[in-house]
Amino acid sequence: MTSTTNGAGKANGRAGSPVAVTLGKKPSAGSFAGGGGGGVAPGAGKTACIRTFGCQMNVHDSDRMRRMIRDAGYAEVERYEDADVVVLNTCYVRENAVDRVRGHLGELSRLKKEGRVKKVALTGCVGAAKESSELRNTYGIDLVLGTHNTYELAEFVGLPGMEETYTPDLPGTEGDHQAFVTIMTGCNYQCSYCIVPTVRGRMSCRPMESVVDEVRRLVGSGTRYVTLLGQTVDAWREKEGARRFCDLLARVADEAPRVWFTTSHPSNMEDRTLKLIGEKETIVGRLHLPVQSGSDRMLRAMHRGYKSDRYRRKIEVFREAVPDGTLSTDIIVGHPGETEADHEETLRLVEDCAFDSAYVFKFSPRKGTEGARLASEVAVPDDIAQKRFLEVLRAVEGSAFRRNRAKIGGVEEIYVRHGRTGDGRAIGETWSGHAVHVPTGARPGEYVTARIEGAGPHVLYAGEPVS
Repeated sequence: MTSTTNGAGKANGRAGSPVAVTLGKKPSAGSFAGGGGGGVAPGAGKTACIRTFGCQMNVHDSDRMRRMIRDAGYAEVERYEDADVVVLNTCYVRENAVDRVRGHLGELSRLKKEGRVKKVALTGCVGAAKESSELRNTYGIDLVLGTHNTYELAEFVGLPGMEETYTPDLPGTEGDHQAFVTIMTGCNYQCSYCIVPTVRGRMSCRPMESVVDEVRRLVGSGTRYVTLLGQTVDAWREKEGARRFCDLLARVADEAPRVWFTTSHPSNMEDRTLKLIGEKETIVGRLHLPVQSGSDRMLRAMHRGYKSDRYRRKIEVFREAVPDGTLSTDIIVGHPGETEADHEETLRLVEDCAFDSAYVFKFSPRKGTEGARLASEVAVPDDIAQKRFLEVLRAVEGSAFRRNRAKIGGVEEIYVRHGRTGDGRAIGETWSGHAVHVPTGARPGEYVTARIEGAGPHVLYAGEPVS
């Protein structure tokens, strides 16, 4: 059973599952901050639509682009046909993600020909990929940006000469109850299946004081929940000096009332970071640590840089430091060359680690990766990959359901992340990271205390708040 706190620190209990993310607030038309002076904003009276695909890093990048559009005076709209400018911020991790972007570009091309959309910008990981040139020519895209020159959108929306104002250090839109803070970009690993190092580049870390200053500004503007982001967030280190991710996390946890981080890499995860999660009252007790496979042979083929026993040991440290904590992971099934014995090793690891949730994927070849080449030589048949996918998914959900049911009857302090929906329930999160549906009119950013009355494999169900 969980004791409650005043909302500034976690209670004694733990547990959880991944939660959805939201973008920043819509800007009001006509507010021109970028130029540093008065006058009419260049985009006054115009509208813009930003559509985001992919990971939380892309969500944060979209938030910075929203800042540019707001500063230029644009009003944000939801529908393409209502927008003068459309920005597609894209993901390149999986082949079907690119196919989905093509579908949106086809629709936008039609709307442009009809005069209902004036300009289209393609940004993000697809913009940094080789296919971007072909997409630009095929669909008549007006601007293509990668992941490292997003700031160039400033001139596109009418703020020439202001590009340097919108560097990656720029905070996202302030004033929301939750915010993402990017602490590093890129990745130095070369996992066989991953295109991220190609489109995001090598690792680049922000200085500690830059991150801490941003967190202070966000908290000062009303942010209650800060999530630290990075492709391999726990690889953060100072360019000069001995301070590493654990040191940064401790500093941020002293500044913000609620903190989480994603995504971590097992090779970088220090025991002292795992212990800090249990020690710091403001850090949510949830760890997302992608393992990808339980087979050492597959981990070598994927170039992950660790063995399954090392991963298990990290989980033992976490479970000891955060007894009721929530553990989630990523798992790929059907990687080229995967045998039934490899698959059984993955199922064994799932059982040993008792994950609370997992993102399970069937292998998807990405052009330019080693995995794509291997797929042409030792591909796993799709029907076998699908069978393994379902077996891993069922194993994870079975574990999650058992752990979630153990929470029934406990009283939890719940942070409201998303306000009441049509069924009268808000979506919240416990200090241990569980997603909770709770019947309350409390606003996002507020805390309520309620008893858990039911559970599924992905979410807890609370009764009426008791306070």
